[in-house]
Amino acid sequence: MPDTQTHIKQRIEQAHKRARAWQRPVLASYTWEIPSFDAFHIIQNTETSHYYFSTPDRSLEMLGCADALVLTASGPERFQRLQYDWSLHRRDVDAVIYAFSGFSFDTFVRPQKNMWDSFGEAALVVPKFLYRRSGDRHTLTVSTLVSSNQTVEQYLIQLADQLAQFNALHAPDESTPTYSKVKDGVDHFKSSFQQAKGYIAEEKVEKLVIAREEIYQTSDEAFPFAKTLRHLSEHQEGSYVFLYQPKREIGFFGATPERLVRKQGPHIETAAIAGTIKRPDTDAETETAKQQLLHDRKNLEEHQIVVKDIQNALTPYAATIHVAPSPTILENRSVFHLHTPIKATLDTNASLLSIIESLHPTPALGGSPKRTAVRLLRDIERFDRGWYGSPFGWLNTDGEGEFVVSIRSALVQHQFVALYAGCGIVQESELESELAETEVKLSPIKQALGLDQVISGGNHE
Repeated sequence: MPDTQTHIKQRIEQAHKRARAWQRPVLASYTWEIPSFDAFHIIQNTETSHYYFSTPDRSLEMLGCADALVLTASGPERFQRLQYDWSLHRRDVDAVIYAFSGFSFDTFVRPQKNMWDSFGEAALVVPKFLYRRSGDRHTLTVSTLVSSNQTVEQYLIQLADQLAQFNALHAPDESTPTYSKVKDGVDHFKSSFQQAKGYIAEEKVEKLVIAREEIYQTSDEAFPFAKTLRHLSEHQEGSYVFLYQPKREIGFFGATPERLVRKQGPHIETAAIAGTIKRPDTDAETETAKQQLLHDRKNLEEHQIVVKDIQNALTPYAATIHVAPSPTILENRSVFHLHTPIKATLDTNASLLSIIESLHPTPALGGSPKRTAVRLLRDIERFDRGWYGSPFGWLNTDGEGEFVVSIRSALVQHQFVALYAGCGIVQESELESELAETEVKLSPIKQALGLDQVISGGNHE
């Protein structure tokens, strides 16, 4: 630890000199190896903001605690604005720094106050403490934004005090709240379905993805984020697990099967995931269900719309694009999806956020044509999607990163929890099967929260 303290001091001194010379704050950062960490234990025992991301195979796990730098943007150019502000800080540092970032589904915000007010339309956060596990290597990164207004010693004292708190964690028991249903969203979903089918019949769109919002009230304002994420991590194999918790009582989390994009150097990996069937309860029925999905006309049509749109979105940036010749089955605990991997090699120096802007929303979350679908959803849906169905992930100062589509997710706002699920509607869609599909897609979060049996109450929509 003495060597670590020396290195941290050197980084802060360097940043302090730059801050005085450039007359603006400069990031300082230092990374070192640690024996191991338990991310959910840390979330449970610290009262800071938390940001979490793990890959489906759990080979990469990242937990950010507290905020060293927060960048926000809004409006139609939010991706470019966030990229510009991030690039200013990227050029200041000599080390690799990681940030978490998320976006709203749309920039259209309804005028009334809603549950997403704390999230905004675009955010990028460099955590003060980043725990990162890649394979068997565990590291801790300390970052701070240094200005000339404080001395180097003041920064060192603040970081030492906070690190001491993290090193002295004890485990209080997390509560297990009870839940009562406030809104089931069924009537709203049925109305959205009928409107969507009307627009498709009028040939305004070929596909429209409608969402369902189900809301519960909890008995305890201290929501068990750590317990819930641990459950998702252990039980939702094949899914990314994520959390964006800017305040203790406010957070957005989920277990999504869908990667939006991964960037390593000039190489891009993404996938079309659309077309869903409930996973059978017995192994004997599994192969039959897979074959049914692989040959189902409605699901194949929905899937090919997504494949085509992703290809079109990547074309301006890519020297080569490789699309798997036919979809395979992506297995999750509750459902099977049609899945087509797509890889590309960039021939431009396009940033990760630029590519995300081009891809979002895919027809799997918005519809096709994209702009028309998003505009129609503003009229159809009477609630804000907020960050549901939107890009969330991490990026670093080397320009690399990985973002997912934040589905199979839930929003916590004090004593209320809103769950979200969506379905792609095409010409052959049938209401009852789509409504049943939303139930299947809500089940991972319901299982994690123990919502299999709840008290009904409040306003049933």
